[in-house]
Amino acid sequence: MVKENPQPYRAAIVMTCRTCSCSPCVNPDFCRACRDAHRRKARGEPLRFIEASLWRGPPDHIPQNWNEISLEALIAHFDVARSQNDAPERTVEALMWSLRTHSTKALDEAAAKRRLSELSDQQVIEVGDRLQKLKPQIARAWTTKEVKTLLRARGK
Repeated sequence: MVKENPQPYRAAIVMTCRTCSCSPCVNPDFCRACRDAHRRKARGEPLRFIEASLWRGPPDHIPQNWNEISLEALIAHFDVARSQNDAPERTVEALMWSLRTHSTKALDEAAAKRRLSELSDQQVIEVGDRLQKLKPQIARAWTTKEVKTLLRARGK
């Protein structure tokens, strides 16, 4: 005896957005705002806009005089800002894998150097702590001397 599926099969309906003509819509909030603006215009309502004085300025991490300073100074500014912000988790995990499998020899590899430079100070400390707490079935735990080698490689 064959059992019937209690829920009938329903074909997925993919609708094309009337505003951006994408299927599915790329940015529903923007398209909704555009449709609202068109409806207001069709009804003869006044346009909505934000006074230029209320516009948001550049983000905080971009210096106010960005167009007046040299490219090298701007790069240095962003390097400092990047070192204060956390690197993505996948960067930390890739570095951890490299350090677990190759130990301190990994610090000579370009990829490991790059990943280490992207980490914030707090992340480097956490990586050192994790390396010292490795379980034998995963990899050999790092010694304090090896962690100091890691910190020297970072430039601390």
